[in-house]
Amino acid sequence: MNVEAWRQWISGKQMLSTNASAESKEPLQVAFDSRLLASPLSTPTLFIAIDGLWHDGHDFIEDAHSAGVRFFLVKEGATLPELPDSDILAVADVIQAWQSMAFQWRSRWGKPVIAIAGSNGKTTVKEWLASLLAPVVHVHSSPRSYNSQIGVPVSLWDLNDDHAVALIEAGISVPGEMERHAQTIGPDFGVLTHVGTSHLESFENAAHLLEEKLTLFRSCQWVAMPESLSEAKRRLTERGCVVITWGSSEQSHLNINSLPTDSGRVIRATWKGVAYDWTLPFSSEIGFRNAMTAALVALQWGVEGNQIGASLAHLQDLDMRMQRLRSRSGAWVLSDAYTNDWDALTLAINDLDRLPGPFPKSAIIGPIPGMDQSDPLRLVQLIESSSIQHLWLIGPTWESKLGGAFPDKLDVAYFSSTEMALAHLQTHPNEFFKQHVLIKGPRVERFERFHPLLLQRGHMTQLNLDLEAVAYNLRTFKAHIRQHAGADTSILAVIKASGYGTSGPAMARLLQFHGVDLMAVACTEEGVELRQHGLSMRILVLNPEPDTFSTVLQYRLEPGLHNFDQLELFSKAVESAGQTVPWPVHIKIDTGMHRLGFDQASWPVLRSTLDHNQTLQVKSVFSHLASADDAKQDARTLEQFSSFNHAIQALEDEHKPFKTHILNTAGLIRFPSFAGDYVRIGIGLFGVRVADVPSTWELRPAIQFTTVISTIHSIAPGEGVGYGMTDTSDTLRLVATLPVGYADGFPRHLSHGKGHVAIHGKLAPVVGKVCMDMVMVDVTEIPHTQPGDPVELFGSTISVESFAEAAGTIPYEILTRITARVHRTQSGN
Repeated sequence: MNVEAWRQWISGKQMLSTNASAESKEPLQVAFDSRLLASPLSTPTLFIAIDGLWHDGHDFIEDAHSAGVRFFLVKEGATLPELPDSDILAVADVIQAWQSMAFQWRSRWGKPVIAIAGSNGKTTVKEWLASLLAPVVHVHSSPRSYNSQIGVPVSLWDLNDDHAVALIEAGISVPGEMERHAQTIGPDFGVLTHVGTSHLESFENAAHLLEEKLTLFRSCQWVAMPESLSEAKRRLTERGCVVITWGSSEQSHLNINSLPTDSGRVIRATWKGVAYDWTLPFSSEIGFRNAMTAALVALQWGVEGNQIGASLAHLQDLDMRMQRLRSRSGAWVLSDAYTNDWDALTLAINDLDRLPGPFPKSAIIGPIPGMDQSDPLRLVQLIESSSIQHLWLIGPTWESKLGGAFPDKLDVAYFSSTEMALAHLQTHPNEFFKQHVLIKGPRVERFERFHPLLLQRGHMTQLNLDLEAVAYNLRTFKAHIRQHAGADTSILAVIKASGYGTSGPAMARLLQFHGVDLMAVACTEEGVELRQHGLSMRILVLNPEPDTFSTVLQYRLEPGLHNFDQLELFSKAVESAGQTVPWPVHIKIDTGMHRLGFDQASWPVLRSTLDHNQTLQVKSVFSHLASADDAKQDARTLEQFSSFNHAIQALEDEHKPFKTHILNTAGLIRFPSFAGDYVRIGIGLFGVRVADVPSTWELRPAIQFTTVISTIHSIAPGEGVGYGMTDTSDTLRLVATLPVGYADGFPRHLSHGKGHVAIHGKLAPVVGKVCMDMVMVDVTEIPHTQPGDPVELFGSTISVESFAEAAGTIPYEILTRITARVHRTQSGN
């Protein structure tokens, strides 16, 4: 999209203002989140003011203007600040107007668009199809999983003359959405990946859901799908649409016969009478289905079968995309070795800019397919508006096009090939030491080869934090609070023990981005860690030691105070520091847990002390529930609520108002009517179910504890395994050894079959005793298992709750006992 297209679209419309100045041919970027705007902006930008469920974009228009935005799409009747030198268009429906504008740009572009829909597999098929088409045509595709009413116009926005075909995802959750997608995308061809029951609750029945999906394809010349989607094929064929399929039957256009092997899957494919032998580097049924759907479309597009086979052999699961990997220095490697177009690169640099911590930012960027003459300078603008200080550019043309274009303060190195860059890094292993590094390159360059050189690690056991799942769970809790506790109740996020053993700074950064403005940690050191990683939100320290009070003040933390000695000592610390305004504190009340807090007998004296204290400002009064998750102790819990209400009455002062909070995650689920101004949500953000979660909730597990198989041994009948040679069997067994043990946090209590791990989606029991550094599991009943295969210790197949139950403990202990030698990674969001 460019400025000329914007002016063409607004022609004849009633504008509030038309005072923006920009060259017609300049690209017009789009933004709907002022937090992601670089300041100052390097290119003209249109701000879309969306009134969403959690935020109203109109509240941030002034911030956008301050950052340099001069084009605005707003809702009719919205109150606007002064926006000098701007184009402003007010419309009845902002999103619908934006979709209309995106369709105009797509129509003006005028080249083929392939729309991809389905209950699942959309993103995987899109990315794999893009990699299959890449050797023969320049492809534009939706960034990440941008398939919503907002994501689709974003996906169309960066279409340009160099693109020969566009792959656009379309997802729905309620009736009517696909009609708007069809009008926005205007697809020429279609792909249907799968038809399942996702979002079925919003539709009359499965037939209604299918009909909604098929709405997208009404103007398509052909639609590709697996032959198993027979009902979809029947309906489309009756409407005159050409449907092409793949499957094992002779009636399918692409006939497929396949066989899983130890290393993946071998395939005999027949297309238009010609047979091809293909291999996949994985054997999973879902991956196989998605790969064949992508191959079908590539063949229909004209890609030669052997070329497709060469690409299929190198496909990777999309879980390998946009990884966050912890290096030995503590800095992060942010890696997407799958795509490198302008949308993906811009989003990745935004992710890099938001990484927490004191480390400088660096990037390794590969060639951008289809780069035109203007694009090199676009990269310069993109890098200059970021926080990148150290840059490697890999590709044969970067230096000739950009030599001397970057400012002297930026450390830039050029390599004509990936092999030359890898060779240099091998001889200079500390080139990126203690730096956050972005790796961004097209699939063909296999930039994942940089991982071992940058990470410099050996232990293969990992704890992954899925930030997208955390964000989803946060939205779920917000919706429940809004519905059952009231719109005035906010979330106080508890991220003790460095995010329950994951990454406190990463959790805090995500929560701050999503509007959580108060977080709680257990001790002062945890609050300091968040500040040192650049977090600016308010931080409550639940149990600060008095000898850290000066540090509390230095790092702008808010202490929780639970006895009179603390009150006196902290008041003196504030006075000694020369603070001229009262310091925010939080008062802990003992309502019956008898751990910490002011008890009932002390409340009158506490009220008097606070009334006469001029150095402290009470921000909240709070307490802890002892048994909110135990229905057998509900009478005691209700007594705690009553006691807390009495405490509030004893302490409240209309001239010094304070907020209140007593509910934790379990309390919110079981007693939402007792919510105060805040609800404290901790381990629930990770999708851990600490109480009877309502059936309407769908919390997503956000933590995956994984390792790999080191070796596999054949154990003869009568032979034991491990220390003590216990766990003998009367039959021949295959036993896999895993590089994880109780020194990593895998409990010894799971020995002798009490624990299981998941391999290829199947459970393998622990055999013998859990060792300090190793665990043995029986894989006799899991075919095609081999060294190097991934192993889930807990995650999506084995929940952390069931893992903890088998170990005789609770999820809190499991998560916080995973030791430092286990590598922390992050994915999503």
